This record gives sequence, C-alpha cells and structure tokens, in this order.
Amino acid sequence: MTNGLASLCFVFFAIFSQVLTAKENLIKDATEDDYIGDVPRVLTISRLSQSVVDAPAAVTVIDRETIRASGIVDIPEIFRLVPGFYVGTNAGFVHNTNHVVSYHGMTTAYSGAMQVLINGRSVYSPLYGGVQWSELPIAIADIERIEITRGPNAASYGANSFFGVINILTQNPSDQLGTSISATYGNGRHEAFARYAGKQADVNYRITAGYRDDDGLDNRYDFKRTRLLNAQADYRVNDKNNLEFEFGLVNGNREDDQSLGTTRYFQPRVRGIENNYELIHWQHNVSDNSDFSLKAYHSFDKTEDVINSVNLVGLLSFATLLSPTIQVNNDIEMERYDIEAQHNFSISPILRGIWGASVRQDTMYSSHYLGTQNLDTFNLQRVFGHIEWRPMDRVVLNIGTMIENNSFTGVNASPRASINFKLNPNQTIRFGISTALRTPNYLEDKFNTNIEVQTTLIQLQAQFIRGNSNLKPERIISREIGYLGDFGQLNLDTRVFYDNIHDCIKSDIDRTIPLLAITPSGYALIKQPTVYANAGDVAVKGFEAQAKWHITKDTHLLLNYAYVNIDADGKQTANNITMSMPRDTISALLTHRFNTQWDASYAYYQTSEVTALGDGGLVGSTQRTDVRLARKFNAEHIRGEVSVVVENLFNEHYQEFADYNTLKRRARLNVSLDF
Repeated sequence: MTNGLASLCFVFFAIFSQVLTAKENLIKDATEDDYIGDVPRVLTISRLSQSVVDAPAAVTVIDRETIRASGIVDIPEIFRLVPGFYVGTNAGFVHNTNHVVSYHGMTTAYSGAMQVLINGRSVYSPLYGGVQWSELPIAIADIERIEITRGPNAASYGANSFFGVINILTQNPSDQLGTSISATYGNGRHEAFARYAGKQADVNYRITAGYRDDDGLDNRYDFKRTRLLNAQADYRVNDKNNLEFEFGLVNGNREDDQSLGTTRYFQPRVRGIENNYELIHWQHNVSDNSDFSLKAYHSFDKTEDVINSVNLVGLLSFATLLSPTIQVNNDIEMERYDIEAQHNFSISPILRGIWGASVRQDTMYSSHYLGTQNLDTFNLQRVFGHIEWRPMDRVVLNIGTMIENNSFTGVNASPRASINFKLNPNQTIRFGISTALRTPNYLEDKFNTNIEVQTTLIQLQAQFIRGNSNLKPERIISREIGYLGDFGQLNLDTRVFYDNIHDCIKSDIDRTIPLLAITPSGYALIKQPTVYANAGDVAVKGFEAQAKWHITKDTHLLLNYAYVNIDADGKQTANNITMSMPRDTISALLTHRFNTQWDASYAYYQTSEVTALGDGGLVGSTQRTDVRLARKFNAEHIRGEVSVVVENLFNEHYQEFADYNTLKRRARLNVSLDF
C-alpha cells in the first residue's frame, strides 16, 4: 500500500508541475480547422461523429493499446480506468455471479442504470437490468475502442441510459488480416482464442473462437466455463452502399451460490447458459451531405437452472414435511427483435443533424420468477433527433431528444442541451443539462416469485418478490460544467456535476400479512415478499477529472480522480444510499516502452469505503497495484508477444461489493501470435 501511495503522490506532483508550466498559445483570428485540429472524434454521444471538444457530454475513450497495456482480461475491469466508475467482483446467488459496474452510485448487483452497447446493439437485460459481462459474445482482442459517455444519454439511446452509456466498438475485419492465436494461463484463470481475418473480393471478414475457464474467488461457488464464437463481415456493395453482418454465440456453465452469513436454504448449483445474436447493418450514402442507415438484430438468451434446497426438516421444525427437500425449475428464456433507421444530414457548414426511429420487442419466459407458464411481451417504440449548430467559430450548440413509448410506463421524453465555448484552440468550456429515465425492469414490475412447501396439514408459501405494475420510471436531471484543455503533452478533461433523481424505486419487505398467517390463496406464509414502490429523491454532486500525459514519446500516464457526494433520506429511498458510491476514487496507468521489444506498465486503483445496495454490504477502502511486463518478437513468418501480469501485487486481501468477495494476488502469463 505504501509503495502504491508513494507512486501516486509522485504522479500528482508531476502533473501539477506540468500544468503550472504549460504555456497557452492564444490565437485571435482562428479558423474552424484550428479549433478542431487533431482532437479525437467520438460517435456515441450524439450519434454524430464529433470531436470530444464539440460533444454535448463528457466522454472517455479507451483504445485497444490502453487495454493491451493494462493487461486486463475481463471487459468490466477496463472501467476502473474511467473517472466516477465503481467496479467490483461479485460472487452472488441470483444471476449475479458477475462484475458490478456502476457510475455515480446507487450500486447494486445488477447496476441497471447504465446502458451497454456493442457496436450500437443493446446488451442490457430486461429481466433485472444490467449486463452479464462474462457471457458477452466478444473477445477483448477484437475491441478497437470503448466510448464511455459520463452522464445521462437518453436523448440518444433512450431509457436506461440513466447515468451513462458504454459503447464497445470492434475492429473492422480489414484492420488486421491473417491468423492470430492467444493463450492465457494463471491463478484460476485460463483461456485461449483463435482468430482469422481475410478478404474475398469486396468482402472483409473475421471469425473468432475461444474458451474461457475462470475458477472465481476462493471459498465461493462462482466458476465460469464458456465457449465463444463470433463472426463479422463487411461487404462494400458499391461506392454508395455498404453491408455489415455480425453473429455471436456463447454457451457453457457457471456456478452460483448464496450470500455468506445467512441461513442456507439452497445448495450451490451450476447453470447452463446459452446466448446468440445476429445483426445486419445497411449504410447508404444519399449524397455528399446525407447518409441513411438501417440496422436490425435478433438476440436470444437461455438459462437452464434447477435450484435444489438443503434438507429443510430442521429449518421448518414446526411442520411435518411431505418431502425433506424441494426443487425449483428456474429456466429462463429472453428474446429480442430490434430494428432502427437513422438519417444523418448536413444543411450547411454550420448546421447538421440526425434523426431516426426504432421498434423493439422483448419476450420473456420465466415460470418461477413471473409465476406463470405464459410468455410475457415488452414493446418499445422510439423517435430521436439531434442538431449541432455552430453560430460562430468558438461556439457549438447541441440540442437533442428521445421520445419513447413502452409497455411498462407509456410515453416519455428525454431532452438534452449543451453549449460549448472555445476560449482558444486549446481550451473549451461546456455547459450542459440532460434528462433521462430508467424504466422499471421485470424484477420490479412483474416478478411474482413464490416457493411452496407441502406439509401433512397445510401448504406453506415463501413469497420472495412481488412486482408492482404501477411503478413510474425513475427520472434524472443532470447539470454539468466541463472543461477540456490541451497543453501539448498534457490533456485535461474535468467536470463538476449536480444530478437530481426523482421517483426512485425502493424495495422493502411487505409486512401487511404476518408470518404464519393464511394468505388469500390459502397458504401459510413463512416468508414475506420484497415489494417495490416509487419513493423519495436523491441528489448526486461532485467533481471528476481525467488527465492524459505524454511524458515522453515512450512514457505515457493516464490519471483519473472522482469525488461523489450523495444526499438523500435513506428512510424514503434506500438504507445506505448515501454510501452506495465511494466518496473518492483514483486510478492511474503508467506505461513505458524501453525499446521496440520491451514495454511495461504500472496500474494503481484506490477507492474509499462503500456500502452497495441490495445484496451488497459495507467494504472498506481498497488499494490495488497491477504490473505488466511484455516482450514482442518478430520472426520470418510470425510475430507475437509474451507478457506477464500480476494483479494486486502487494497481496492486499481486500473486499469488493460485499464482505464475502475477497480478492488476493493473481498472476498470469499470456502468449499471442500473429501469422
């Protein structure tokens, strides 16, 4: 810990010194090209290709080189390098043996307030909200970059883009032709991938296959064994038309258990998982100032899950059971169809925009969770638009909105507006206000989850969850002031924010029917259900900063800091909601290339204490240090890299999300070959 903090202090001092000595290059008569320069461009925020200084919200871009340098093998771990994010490893019981990824608090095992896309395709689960990260049909080696919108973005991507949007963008198949193989071996983690990319006439294509074997945490039942197949093709029909095709498949097994420190009613179990998707994307160039695209995709998720109880005789000693154990069929099937049309246009050099519409249908089968053998259907229709206007060289105005109609909450609108002032070609100030909503998920709206136990006298019923179909969506109004500065070798991105959240959905135990009382359906109640209702308001305010410093041409530093303060009445919203995000988070990634063959990296992550909601609990402040050493090599017909990564170098036995998730030192060796 001491070594990590000492290194961090040096990093802060070095950056502070660089800022103090940086010289501004003021230009009085600057053109638009001077103001754009070599600034990176992003696609996710407004659906328009914009430089980060023109975008209507804060954005972090993590490229493939940063991912490689970090040595990360699990996608959610990447978001430790984004200011304001909390990432925690979790080995839970009900579909939450999964990383926790949240932004600005209200952290739960499912973290349903973040929209996650892969090439614009939503992988957000309607069942409970959130994402099953380890089941995504994508290999890290295929990622080109990840664009993270830090702030509500429902104006572009609709409900559940509440705190932000993560868009994972893959490499174009033409970017790396040939064959690649990679293998990783380490403490409880083994994986292997093979990829082939080629070109046939006007078609570029890539096929990736792989296997992951993750033993999980010590003393927890949380292994994951998954197989992956992914294919992508790009067909250039002619100068004005392009077609993209994608296919992905994941299947395997994963283990679940319940939280420690509670009475054990159910045995650890292994779930069979399978998901697949197919996507087609047509892009048509109408004219020099107009483009049209049509995207359609289908996805299917299936879980085969049988839950077996322990021997209940001793736990339910007040009754004579007909059987000492019970078995619950918890099979789940989710299917989605989505089609979206989008039109980009430019009216003049200072005015351009985008508009579009989409329809989606989700179908859900879960006899246990929904309490019915019938399929349930969720429909969603959306219309969206965005305008970028440059009334003068130094001013950019962005206005956009999304109007949605869905089966749960009806019609809703999510507008956004921002204005960016360029003080000079190197410095920009952004003022923005945005709104978003979070539609209740199936768990909150429609679950009717009960377990019956037969005795010689009467049937007993444990009521676990009862949804509320009258819920309103949670709403957020976010205000921010952002600053971006380019000082040559040093780039700064800072913002202050103030978010007001209304109609928070609160869970509580329904005690209207006392235990052992007879329910209206004729059962004796042995467990009272969790129910959901709209409750009070929450205010989230704070500051975050990201610095990218090119110390030399071979040495780079990425440094992030966030301060988040949550104010709410816990009795009206949720217990410990004010502690559902670490007050302070810090992350740093220092990389250095010694020569054309050798390079190394040093990563440091620190969070203050946090008490996650739901299945989470109080965990103390954490410090973690990762190191990586890599060597590249080239032969006549082959090139490759060998790297060694050590996570948690100083072996801090710390907890994440809850006290039953203890992380220790882990090391792994990775070998990759290209030929």
